[in-house]
Amino acid sequence: MKQLIFMVCLPLLVGIQCAKAQQEKFTEQIKKEIPFSNNSENTLIIKNVFGSISVEGYNGGQIILEVQRTITADNAAGLELGKQELELKIIQEANRVVLHPDAPYIQFDKDNLRYNWCNNYEEPQYEHNLNFNLKVPNSINIDVSTVNNGEVLVKNTKGEMVIAENINGGITLTNITGKTKVDCINGGVNISYANNPKSPSRYYSLNGDINISYQKALSANISFKSMNGEMYTDFDINKQFMKADKEADNKNRAKYKYEAKPIVQIGDGQVDFEFETLNGNVFIKKI
Repeated sequence: MKQLIFMVCLPLLVGIQCAKAQQEKFTEQIKKEIPFSNNSENTLIIKNVFGSISVEGYNGGQIILEVQRTITADNAAGLELGKQELELKIIQEANRVVLHPDAPYIQFDKDNLRYNWCNNYEEPQYEHNLNFNLKVPNSINIDVSTVNNGEVLVKNTKGEMVIAENINGGITLTNITGKTKVDCINGGVNISYANNPKSPSRYYSLNGDINISYQKALSANISFKSMNGEMYTDFDINKQFMKADKEADNKNRAKYKYEAKPIVQIGDGQVDFEFETLNGNVFIKKI
């Protein structure tokens, strides 16, 4: 009986190995240097789909770009098509540089910085990954996002704004400054600040914890909303209160929306920070 089972499983194992052996793969390194002034009026924007993004600030006047482009396909024809079609698109404008994957089936709206996936193209015969690794002038603003197969990492920047988004992966922002907007769906968020944000900031993680470290001179009103999470902090809390959102209708009349959103005040509450999770805790720590 044992011998019979072995004989039945053997063809299946061989079949799996053959399938893996038939996978075609191509990898190359793309390297470019893009002049870009080191000032707070400039913004780097990366809208990736498959792959990681790593950005490090330095005291320089150009973007030093390295991208690993990987194409995989089930056959040589699909691989060759991917090598020809899938490109790194670089858009250089007066105050911003935009980077994103480009192919005939990819429709990117550069004005609204989003993809339009409602097109008539068939599924491509290949898959791709673009892994970004950049050194950038440290005073510029950062706006980066990816969807699958990667992490988002930003460190040592001191611009006025950092926007980071990831669907299936984590976000790590280290030794940064500026107004911050973070959206993460399936992954954890880890942030540390060299200087605390002076403008309202928002932190969101659907399925993951948010670990955030501020400088000890924090002065903020912190709101927290979660279905299955808790918020913890080692800062002293001056007071707690509830907030009612005020909006204007079409006739510019005030209207109020009430929801159970507790606010904790740290220091004098000079800036508003908003935290939201569904299945995750928030840890607010002191550096």
